[in-house]
Amino acid sequence: MVKLADEVTYKRMNGTMQKMEKMSDGERSVFMRVLFGQASPSSVPEDLGGEDVEWVDPSLNDSQKDAIRFALAAKEIALIHGPPGTGKTHTLIELILQLVKRNQRVLVCGPSNISVDNIVERLAPHKVPLIRLGHPARLLPSVLNHSLDVLTRTSEAGAIVQDVRAEMDAKQASIRKTRNGRERRAIYADLKALRKEYRQRERRCVANLITGSKVVLATLHGSGGFQLRDERFDVVLIDEASQALEAQCWVPLLSASKAVCAGDHLQLPPTIKSLRSKTSSPKKLSPGSAVSLETTLFDRLLALHGPAIKRMLTTQYRMHEAIMRFPSHALYDDRLVAADAVKARLLADLPYPVQRTDDTTEPLVFIDTQGGDFAEQRDEDEDGGDGKKVRRSLVHGESKSNAMEAALVRQHVRALVAAGVRAEDVAVVTPYNAQLAILAPLKDEFPGIELGSVDGFQGREKEAVIVTLVRSNAEGEVGFLGEKRRLNGEFPFLGLAALILGCCSTLCDLHDVAFACFAVILHPPFPRLLGVGYNDMVRERETVRG
Repeated sequence: MVKLADEVTYKRMNGTMQKMEKMSDGERSVFMRVLFGQASPSSVPEDLGGEDVEWVDPSLNDSQKDAIRFALAAKEIALIHGPPGTGKTHTLIELILQLVKRNQRVLVCGPSNISVDNIVERLAPHKVPLIRLGHPARLLPSVLNHSLDVLTRTSEAGAIVQDVRAEMDAKQASIRKTRNGRERRAIYADLKALRKEYRQRERRCVANLITGSKVVLATLHGSGGFQLRDERFDVVLIDEASQALEAQCWVPLLSASKAVCAGDHLQLPPTIKSLRSKTSSPKKLSPGSAVSLETTLFDRLLALHGPAIKRMLTTQYRMHEAIMRFPSHALYDDRLVAADAVKARLLADLPYPVQRTDDTTEPLVFIDTQGGDFAEQRDEDEDGGDGKKVRRSLVHGESKSNAMEAALVRQHVRALVAAGVRAEDVAVVTPYNAQLAILAPLKDEFPGIELGSVDGFQGREKEAVIVTLVRSNAEGEVGFLGEKRRLNGEFPFLGLAALILGCCSTLCDLHDVAFACFAVILHPPFPRLLGVGYNDMVRERETVRG
């Protein structure tokens, strides 16, 4: 079976690019010229604290309020930088409500259905006139009542459309009962007229529903459907803009005069399968320079116009303070602050009975697995019986695995569950698919546990996360783990406790800035090692270091 790619998304992106290519300079608005770097964005006052804003949610922290004030004041473009756990979606909901209060019409988009549905779920209780575009089969059940498909059937105008539909069905049924040729021709003529009326009423119903909505929500490519062809918006808000292709973002941007992009450009970029498209860009962006598909609109605008168009959310509500320290230091200039509710909270403090053990009272533990017993294996290294090495899995290719690390992971999961931590609150994450394959039997033993890759887990969170980094070799090679954004990708979903397994001599190579930084953040230099099945090795190593 061959799965064919859906061409609709590509055609909409390509059509948008062709439309922009044909535009003359005179046809480009000030907004578009700013996005292309042909004009500078309008200045925004440095201090917006004096702006009188009646907050819907007064509990917003200072950085969230500052970001909202900035986005409201900006004329053409505003970037909201939301590191993991800083309440980015919560901030966007308040921003949307403030825009609606100012009688502005908003188009909210995201690269995936789930990113859009999350906003619909949080926005719906505020009783804002909103509509969600998209196929019902791809939407969360909780947002279906706000979908265009359901509203066209349940609204007053939709009821008239359904009456015409019922009349068409009745005419269709009468054809089978009629044998007279003249009568059948008359019924067919009536059906033709009814179908025309049905299409006209349906189009009017859809147009009225969309026009009457202050907030329209769709995926980036979904915003290019016929329903929004002639619609204009005051603001386009793009969530997860740092995970979307720039070509996707332009589909909704052509219908607005202002954009607010929210995301984290220091997390993993959109997945690009074309190696040539990933590697052809220069290291530094400059106006007019060629960029790759991996370069997002968020990245490019930040490089074009600098930090003046960006505001960062700095209080995070997800990670224990000890876990937060590395990403804050390595990527966010030590600006992240842990909220009081989570800064010292442990697994033992979960809202259900959990025993106080070494595993549930330590927020961050790094197990140094350096040594011959913990060497990595290539997925292709297996004896075929005739002395030749054969590839074990064509699916995983040359992925890496580490069987001894996997054994320690299994023991730690069992220890957590034995202490009372629910399997649903535990996740095991690794950068390598071959390691995931070795860990797969854990799902049989603990059906509630989540296993995933770094890319697959981005944007998710669990209370207890075990990270197995796999790499352990004499050459000190870390492969794609050396990319800071990928290393940072290990941390966003960490919550109250994290166990990280890795070979320190491999990972903390002095030439690898990201991992060297990681080693410094883990204080003392080698934190307490938990004995999970290899106590003798731990004691021997601690004696040597002592």
